[in-house]
This record gives sequence, structure tokens and C-alpha cells, in this order.
Amino acid sequence: LRVRVGPSTQTLATTKVNADDQPHFIDSPHFVGNIVVRVKNFNGKTPDGSAPISDIPYFHDKKRQFSIQVSGRFKQETPIDDVVFGSEFDHKISPPTGAWLAMKLASVIDPALTHDMYAERPWFFSPMLASMNVVAVSPAPGPTMALRTSPASILHAWEWGGERELAENNALLFPAGSAPFGAADIPERRKFFQKHANYKAMAFDPQLVYNLEIFAPFMDFNTFDLSLGMSVNVARYTNNQPIRLICKSKSKNATIFVVEYAL
Repeated sequence: LRVRVGPSTQTLATTKVNADDQPHFIDSPHFVGNIVVRVKNFNGKTPDGSAPISDIPYFHDKKRQFSIQVSGRFKQETPIDDVVFGSEFDHKISPPTGAWLAMKLASVIDPALTHDMYAERPWFFSPMLASMNVVAVSPAPGPTMALRTSPASILHAWEWGGERELAENNALLFPAGSAPFGAADIPERRKFFQKHANYKAMAFDPQLVYNLEIFAPFMDFNTFDLSLGMSVNVARYTNNQPIRLICKSKSKNATIFVVEYAL
């Protein structure tokens, strides 16, 4: 397994998986951020050829196979309804018999999921703030990014890893006193952002840092084995294409960040 990260599919670089002390910094015209990718029992490629980090405390008490954690800032005010997260492929895939059942189960997990698995370039996307398992928003270190020279001065220092995990704190998504649910309420936050009418006038603020994490127990990227109502090896149905998890702008068709898994 080789995991690559970047601000676009054309600028991907191999990342050091499970290295919370070495977040992968990305910088693009739209977004600046740190990204850490975690894969349970990882035994794949590293950027420098060093031994992979296969076992970390993060996975010890969890039924998770992978995690992507991001800490970032948008460079311009960006409508929340324009930002989606999901997967897309460069070429057609060959969904197995019964794929509709897996997609039906996926839609139960994420009712806002939209997809076209039979397109020339198949895609699967949801509103980003509905997709994420954890969202925590904090004030940015300073009012401008232009004069800041290090990731920590733009984003705050990366502080997660070991026993310290990202915790939900979504209060700053809303003006003070106007939040429709508690700052730590993950189910209500996800439910809120599944309905377009709720957030169509909201925007991501460049003066805030958005800390995001998505994880799941049903996808083993070491083998591309998927267990979601049915157990299949995804590689044969993607025609050996890599799996790319992508955050993008719908209106500009501009990529915000990409994590690519390739066997």
C-alpha cells in the first residue's frame, strides 16, 4: 500500500502513515492544512524507505480500520454548500452484482450521499460537514496568512497523537448563541448538514481553523477489502485504480485536498 496526499491529484506525494508527529502540510490557492493518515496494521511504503509504522495507540481500543485527520484553513470565504467530500475515479469501474444493496446501506449511514457508480468517471460525494465523524473549529492564530511562514503560525501546532484525540467542538460553525445543537453533539451536527436548507447561507471563514476527522471500520486499505453488508475485494471492481478520498468545490470543480490509496 502506498498512501499519497496533496492539494490536487496532480501534486500528490507519499505520506508517512501513522506518524502523528509528522503531519503532511499542503498549500493551494484554496486551502492550507496539515493532514495525518492512519491505517491499522499498515505495512506499506514510506516516503524515505524507512520501516512503516504499523501499530499505534490510536487503534488499540477502537473498531476502526483507517482515519484521515485534517487541520486547515480556507483562503477565501467559501460557501459550505459548495464543499463536498467523497471519492471519484478517473475511469469506469465494474460494480459487482448486488452493489445497489451496498449503496443502499451506505445511504442509511449517510442519507446525503449522492453518486453515479456507472459514469465514465464514477463519483460518490456528500456535504463535507455531514461526512466527517468529528468537527472541531477554533480561532486561527492570526488575521492574515500571507505574512506567516510556518504551518504552526497559520494553523496552530499539531497536538494530536498518542492518547490525545480530536474531540467534537462545533460551536464556531454558528454565530454566538445561535447554534441549533450542542457543541459536542455529533449526530445532530451530521443530521443538520444533511439538509441543504439548513446551511445554504453559511460559509467557511478564513479566520477559523477547521479540524476534521473521518474514520470507519468497514474498509481495510491494506487489502482493499470492504465489508458493508457484503464482503468484497474492491480492487477487482475498480479495475485496479487507486481509491482517492477527495474534498472539493462543486462550483469551481477545484480540489481542496486528496488522500490516495494505491496497491
